[in-house]
Amino acid sequence: MKRPRLLPLVVAAVVVAAALGGSFLKQRARRDGWAAAKAVPESAATRLAMMQTAAAAATPDRPDAGPPSGGALEDMFAARKLIRTASVTLEVTRYAEAAARVEAIAAAHGGYVSDAAVSRDPGDRDRGTLTLRVRADRFDEALRALESLGKVESANLETRDVGKEYMDLETRLSAKQDAEARLRDLLRNKTARLADVIAAEKELSRVIEERELLEGERRYYDRQVALSTITAEIHEPRAFLRESALSPLAEALARALPLLASSVAALVYAVAAALPWALLGFLVWRLVRRFRIRRLVRVAMER
Repeated sequence: MKRPRLLPLVVAAVVVAAALGGSFLKQRARRDGWAAAKAVPESAATRLAMMQTAAAAATPDRPDAGPPSGGALEDMFAARKLIRTASVTLEVTRYAEAAARVEAIAAAHGGYVSDAAVSRDPGDRDRGTLTLRVRADRFDEALRALESLGKVESANLETRDVGKEYMDLETRLSAKQDAEARLRDLLRNKTARLADVIAAEKELSRVIEERELLEGERRYYDRQVALSTITAEIHEPRAFLRESALSPLAEALARALPLLASSVAALVYAVAAALPWALLGFLVWRLVRRFRIRRLVRVAMER
């Protein structure tokens, strides 16, 4: 009786098992791929929802909310720290009258004339520079009033925002005030050792000095912000019609006199420097001439 051959059966079983396993693995991989593909949109959707939530929190509740109200804008502009300066050059008919009107303009706009300088040029024209300090909220009005005094030749306007510097200054000043209060409380209790008390007093003196310096700097900023600066340079026009026909000649002669005096002075220096050498040359020439004459006389006598 022949035994059945087991090897073909085993091989067939292995092949069937491998085919079934491969099919199972393909189905599982396909299922996992669909799951991963679904996970990406859900993550993106989640992030989008979070961004929309944050944007909704950052915007006003009302969908039709517009820009900030007028009161908010006024507060924002009031919080700015602006230092405004301007300079203007004017040609006026009479300097004295214009200078008086400049002072009146400064007083009318809540300010004063801080500096003034006047001079007269060779053309017999008065000119000067006046520095005005006026209220910041009336700066534009004062500048327009100055420009109406005469012919505007040049004008310059500069605005500097010192809000950041002012906020930093306020922060440092607040920190110094808090440190001063803590040190004063420490010295008021007097529960520490003597060495600690002495060190605290020294530190308090240093903090007070720094706080006073910061307060002085803040007062300077406050004054610069409260009062704007305008520099007005005014001058009279050149009076061509009042000059005579000989005025160019007189002016040329007046300018030539210093040149002539300089030339004469240079000549005097040259003569003073050359005179000793001229005398020495004259003496040498006389000696040589006398020597030659004596030689000629001796030669003539010998013949």
